[in-house]
Amino acid sequence: MNPHLPRQSLLGVLGLLAALWLAPLWLCGAAWAQAVPVQRESAVKAAFLYKFGAFVEWPTGAFQRPDAPFVIGVAGDEAVAADLEQLVAGRNLDGRPVLTRRVGTEAGALAGLHVLFVGQRSERLRELLAAAAGPVLVVTDRDAGLRLGSVINFSSEGGRMRFSVSLGAAEARSLRLSARLLAVAQDVEGRAR
Repeated sequence: MNPHLPRQSLLGVLGLLAALWLAPLWLCGAAWAQAVPVQRESAVKAAFLYKFGAFVEWPTGAFQRPDAPFVIGVAGDEAVAADLEQLVAGRNLDGRPVLTRRVGTEAGALAGLHVLFVGQRSERLRELLAAAAGPVLVVTDRDAGLRLGSVINFSSEGGRMRFSVSLGAAEARSLRLSARLLAVAQDVEGRAR
């Protein structure tokens, strides 16, 4: 060190050297943070749809055979359907293979479904809710989903995916929802206080 340099200049030089030494580490950290993808909303919804099935008690007769598949139908959201197909490939739920079905307008499209997700892009919400008779866990993604008869409705709050539950709609469909599911719901309509 040069004893003739003022103290402030010496500190400035040391600071610059430290910054130059740390810059590659900072850049690597920034590149790594960009490489880690933020979970897409459709992937989060797909994960919820898959997991919801484990927190529902299905009535006797909901499955035709002991080895019958657990079927999740998706209407009005291709991104969720695609993410769900990838997620459930080769997976089981309570020992049953899990299948994804894109729900269209053909007759019998809802037959055999255990979960029906109706996305925002579907203009057939009322029609699908009416046609999804029996023990079908209906999940929606719209402002008035629970009022229209959905059992679970997604919402986004502060960048986080949340959901609300209607116990009345679940009961009307002969479904019993786990207390663990209700504990993490943002809102539970029909809960005794």
